[in-house]
Amino acid sequence: MKGSVKSRPRVPHRLLTVLTGAALVPGSSSVAHTASPPALTVSSRPDIVLIVTDDQRYDTLKVMPQVQRLLVNGGIRFTRAIVTNPLCCPSRATILTGRYSHTTGVYFNGGSHGGWQAFRPSESSTIATALDEVGYRTALFGKYLNGYGGNDIPVPPGWDQWLAFTGVNGDYYDYDMFDGLGRHQFGSRPEDYSTDVIANRAVSFIRGTSAQTPLFMVVAPYAPHNPATPAPRHAGTFSGAPVPFGPSVNERDLSDKPRFVRRQGLLDLGALANRQRKRWESLLAVDDMVARIVTALQDTDRANNTLIIYVSDNGNSVGEHRLNQKMVPYEESIRVPMAVRLPGRVPAGAVSSALVSNVDIAPTILDFAGASMPMEGISMRRLITGTSSSIRRSVVLEHLRARSDVPTYCGVRTKRYTFVRYGTGEEELYDLLRDPHQLRNVAGLRRAKAGNLRNLTRSLCRPRPPGFSWSQRRGPVTVDGVHEARPVGIRTRKT
Repeated sequence: MKGSVKSRPRVPHRLLTVLTGAALVPGSSSVAHTASPPALTVSSRPDIVLIVTDDQRYDTLKVMPQVQRLLVNGGIRFTRAIVTNPLCCPSRATILTGRYSHTTGVYFNGGSHGGWQAFRPSESSTIATALDEVGYRTALFGKYLNGYGGNDIPVPPGWDQWLAFTGVNGDYYDYDMFDGLGRHQFGSRPEDYSTDVIANRAVSFIRGTSAQTPLFMVVAPYAPHNPATPAPRHAGTFSGAPVPFGPSVNERDLSDKPRFVRRQGLLDLGALANRQRKRWESLLAVDDMVARIVTALQDTDRANNTLIIYVSDNGNSVGEHRLNQKMVPYEESIRVPMAVRLPGRVPAGAVSSALVSNVDIAPTILDFAGASMPMEGISMRRLITGTSSSIRRSVVLEHLRARSDVPTYCGVRTKRYTFVRYGTGEEELYDLLRDPHQLRNVAGLRRAKAGNLRNLTRSLCRPRPPGFSWSQRRGPVTVDGVHEARPVGIRTRKT
């Protein structure tokens, strides 16, 4: 279908059957759900825009007035949105496929178990290929996966329009992007600011798509990923603004934490605050981008039938438990902002405390589009339309130690508890109702609850991450022979 203008085709009835839980991947530990809302007709299928930011914490939507006005107040906000593997590539692989890391094989950002190379076998079965097959015009603008690039760069299957960062990551200035025809170099001029470049392409795609053709677009800016460079028009906006720090920042007593946390020294709060302000400022261009996208949808008479999902690939600790990183199974890392808008079908200003995950995004998109493919997540459609208050009881947590000091782990996040078992044999259990800042690890005190969640983890985290053993009691193993020092943070002398 590449290069052609798509019209709304007659879609086979089997693809219009909408399930709240997609087909089960062979060997998956997920349970397929069979209850279904009424099937969609071809004419009712919405246009779909998925916005994926990079390293955005769940508590930062407050600095984005357009997102608040258009998406949060105009749609539904999820307060318990959890990513299963809090790192860029694993999370993006899950978002694109609706499958966990233990199925995609993408556990990290590089090496034999990470990055674009590890994801390539999964590219033939993504939301793009599924929507392309039922007549959507598809596009991705921005960050795809770390390591995307090389001398012979293909556009992955299913995408009609494409403009993706190449190299290890994206960036704000001085970066390369590939559009299917060749590499394009961007410099340090104000018009090269990457969030604005991505916004321009997104708006052009909307305006250039026939009104008779449904569109699906992934918009993936680099913000607020470090170095969190704001657009020139936003630089200094939050200079001197107070940055609140919770009780777990520079946590004094780490005696109940795993060894990799106990090694951490105190952090410089002033430097952390400055870094957080830069992240906020970098998000203002994303805020502008969202407003431009909604305006383009309104101008092309699409706005009232467009499903917009706003989410981040993972969060990021800012001093909590003396950490300044992602990958860790703490709330600041695994919990992300999520807002969904679909006028007329999503209650405006609604707030849901239901447990949802990035593995549920692909099933949701395909559910609304009337498409299907094998997935492990659960559609959020019933939550979004207000016909249900819950779709799942737990979310799998998994991570592979490859180029960090965070040990391999498996765990689960429920509405009330977080349980994690590390490859070192250490365990953490937090009662989030009584201890939302995760200051007191009660794994040794509440043995029955730890045992129940351990058994649940065994059943869901399967197959286990490479090298992970439930009987392991010594230090974590490395993968690909990589040993690296722990990430450099902003630190004062350890006390």
